[in-house]
Amino acid sequence: MKRFLAAFLALALLGSPAVAGEWKTPPPQAQVAQADDTLEVLWEGETDLDMLKQVRIDIRRAAVDNKKVLAVTLLSPGGPVITSLEIARQIKLARERGLIVRIHGIALIASGATFVLAAGTPGQRSISKYTFFLVHPPQGSNYGGATCLNVVPEPKDVVDKAINAILRLMRDMYMEFTKKSQEEVEKWLTCGNEIVGSGELALSLGMADEVRE
Repeated sequence: MKRFLAAFLALALLGSPAVAGEWKTPPPQAQVAQADDTLEVLWEGETDLDMLKQVRIDIRRAAVDNKKVLAVTLLSPGGPVITSLEIARQIKLARERGLIVRIHGIALIASGATFVLAAGTPGQRSISKYTFFLVHPPQGSNYGGATCLNVVPEPKDVVDKAINAILRLMRDMYMEFTKKSQEEVEKWLTCGNEIVGSGELALSLGMADEVRE
């Protein structure tokens, strides 16, 4: 059981390899809305429990205040897989209830944050041209370092099955939000196929609809 818990926690690592562990930004705070039908907010920092709580608060606030649009500025290096996917799911649920979730990515959108951007309302997802954009598979801890996690063809234990389940969840969510094929998305989640670029990359992958200066 201890081995399983350690491995499962390791699966939660999806932060940007270049910056994970160094992010010092405080939890995001809601910003004052500037339009009667719009609530403007900032989601900044890791896509962890703190951001998940803030996302729920902002979505609930938009509903209580009868806002039609939640306008999000997003700046994030990513974070744990589970919370990243749950944030994206909360956005999806809000959209299904009729809320327009307008997301604009700036400066850094990496790893788990790519799910958050992609989850926004189609046609309402934008990104700054000069944003650092990174998509990569999840990572597991290994003696203080990080190792890339691939699909286990013949899973032998619960850890192998957990790895496969996480990768399937990531694949299916990317496919739903980007409308890309299973074959293409699975390449993004295969070790050695990490994708790095600027705002135009998010557009080409179907995670954004517009690139801004």
